Amino acid sequence: MADRLTEEELAERAGTTVEGIRRLTELGILRLEDGSFPRGDVMRARVVAELERKGMDAASLGAAVASGHLSLGYLESAGRRFPRSDRTLAQLSEEIDIPLETLQDMYVAFGLPRPHADEPVREEDLPVLTALPVLFGAGVPKGDALRAVRLWGESARRVAQFQSHYFHHTIEEPFRRRGLRDNEAFEAAIREVGVRLGHSGEQMLGWLFRRHAERFLTEHQFDHVEAALDEAGIRPRPSRGAEASVFADLTGYTTLTEEAGDEVAAGVALALAQLVTEIAAGHRGEVVKMLGDGVHFHFRDPADAIRASLELVEAVRPRGLPPAHIGVNAGPMIYDEGDYFGRTVNIAARIAARAGADQVFVGEDATREVTPDGFQLVEVGPVQLKGIAEPVTVYEAHR
Repeated sequence: MADRLTEEELAERAGTTVEGIRRLTELGILRLEDGSFPRGDVMRARVVAELERKGMDAASLGAAVASGHLSLGYLESAGRRFPRSDRTLAQLSEEIDIPLETLQDMYVAFGLPRPHADEPVREEDLPVLTALPVLFGAGVPKGDALRAVRLWGESARRVAQFQSHYFHHTIEEPFRRRGLRDNEAFEAAIREVGVRLGHSGEQMLGWLFRRHAERFLTEHQFDHVEAALDEAGIRPRPSRGAEASVFADLTGYTTLTEEAGDEVAAGVALALAQLVTEIAAGHRGEVVKMLGDGVHFHFRDPADAIRASLELVEAVRPRGLPPAHIGVNAGPMIYDEGDYFGRTVNIAARIAARAGADQVFVGEDATREVTPDGFQLVEVGPVQLKGIAEPVTVYEAHR
């Protein structure tokens, strides 16, 4: 039958031997019936081989299947193999005139295993790899290309890792509470949620990238319009002053974690993330990254940074969050791979550490860049900051 495989066919497709197929059949892992196997057993055989490489013996797997505690149904997808092209990595390297080592380095930068020269390239990899000559042909150095793909790879890896974590702890949990065993709960979650959602994760990632890219592309285009008008002598390009770095932390978060537990602490971190996103958007800023019990902001206008900081310290308590303490500084910064670095950023972080609950401390460099509007700055005095050679004069911001 077209949907059934012989012992020899199954061994060939699974990449094992006939003896190996017979062993798995005796253990009850493969499903021999009337002298043939269902096509799904190709995936089962592959998965068992992978599990054995990870240190699990097939006999234990067979015993768990026989007892009903383990179902290989949900594991079959892990044995699927993406289509391979008819070109090895070495052949593709020669075809697109990109050094083999560069292609291998690209995979590593993406966070993927380093492929061998004679390894057939996946069909889905080809559009990305064959586009590289355009990038390098434009004069982009290899190091700059690797920096970009490393950022994309790390971002996608974190989303993929979180998706599995979220599915286990959030989607499967209601099924476990019904009294289903672990494997049963997983299968029910896949059947009732995972299958129905389909590829929504991939679709959401693409959609969000387009939405975020639209904003930054518009800003980038606007910068070029300003440059063109300035070069034509039509409209001078506005001078851009120093930008601001802000660090905000919640006071007593560690104590809260110890006393109330990790679940409460996780809820606090989520509520903080939602709040700071709202505040950043309302003051023309951006959240650079969340830091568990804190956040790193970036603002083009230091005055906006101070106003946003004052709003944050006022908003946390009504949201049921611990009080916040904040440090603001302004000056030159280095932007790289989605983050900001440099002395300005370091001082902002150190100032935040010196601020007390409900306080917004501002570095002297930032005060030179702002005319107080809606707030006032009161000098606290010179402060010795950790890792900073000279004392920094700090001011406290008030409404």
